Amino acid sequence: MKKATIGKLLMDKNNNTPVLELNVEGTDKKVYLWIGACEAWALAMSIENFHLIRPMTHDLLISSVETMGGIFDHVVIHSIKNGTFLANLVIKKAPTDQKTEKVEQYIELDARPSDCLVIANKLDLPVFVTSEVLLEAGMSGSITTERTVEEDREKQEFRSFLNHFNMNDLKQYLDKEEDEGEDESDH
Repeated sequence: MKKATIGKLLMDKNNNTPVLELNVEGTDKKVYLWIGACEAWALAMSIENFHLIRPMTHDLLISSVETMGGIFDHVVIHSIKNGTFLANLVIKKAPTDQKTEKVEQYIELDARPSDCLVIANKLDLPVFVTSEVLLEAGMSGSITTERTVEEDREKQEFRSFLNHFNMNDLKQYLDKEEDEGEDESDH
């Protein structure tokens, strides 16, 4: 497992979907998670340390667990199934009897990575990504840079097409297609 930190909150312009960039410490790898708009909003509010008057859902979960004596420990993004990232929110269980329970016990709650990351950011919890996730989804570099390079290449190709475009060639091509279509319908 490798520790990861929240990088940027981006927007996938093709799907109009927020994308969260995780930076994997000690590597040049990044993991990109497509998340919902509500989760992106909650994460952005958390990153900006903005607090509302009333508690939001993440705040309610934090308060509930802490009220019952649980201690949030860390987040693990552990696998990908059918294109969906899976994560656990790991909580140290409150001992029911301090005299008999000497070994710390942990509870792993299955949760969406986006929700885990909001809570991790609010509580400054460590976030870990498994080797399996890194192998499957870890990317070197930045998708924003790669996308810019790809967009630049496409723009160049389109400009080249426009610079070499000849209206007479297009007219001849369309006339030829029309003539061939008439020939086929005569049979």
